[in-house]
Amino acid sequence: MVETSNKAGKLFLCMIGVMLIFAGGVFEWLMIRSYMHAKASRDWPQVDAVVLRSVVDERHVNGSPTEFRLNILFGYSYQGTDYSSDRLTPRGARWTKSAAAVQQLASEYPAGSGHTAWVNPGQPELAILKHDTQAAGYTVWFPALIIVGGCGMILGAIRNPGKSHT
Repeated sequence: MVETSNKAGKLFLCMIGVMLIFAGGVFEWLMIRSYMHAKASRDWPQVDAVVLRSVVDERHVNGSPTEFRLNILFGYSYQGTDYSSDRLTPRGARWTKSAAAVQQLASEYPAGSGHTAWVNPGQPELAILKHDTQAAGYTVWFPALIIVGGCGMILGAIRNPGKSHT
């Protein structure tokens, strides 16, 4: 009876360890991917761009506060061809509840203003005016701790012979 209970406890700890390793691995992969995307856009060629449209959009969803985002369009030339893009960042414009933050962005990118844009050489119709943050690269250690903790649980369960109650 004690041995069956001991095996069940070890199995339970191993299952929790595997779940921690899996969850930590998923978050680790997402953070590394986010960092790599943010890093890659910094290597894209730079071109001059002109803001063609800079408007603050609003949306009203019943039961929720009003949300805002910057609706931007800018034109640029890359390798002799003219393009336009509506991407402020690689992820595009996000909706936010802060009208002031979006108004601040709109004042930084008024229609007719010139800026540096970064062009994706593999998809020249995709260009950005701002890079995503690389903060995910500085916090990859956190999910790694979860993975190490899961491994520790499994090793502890396997190595611990358990106490017999005789």
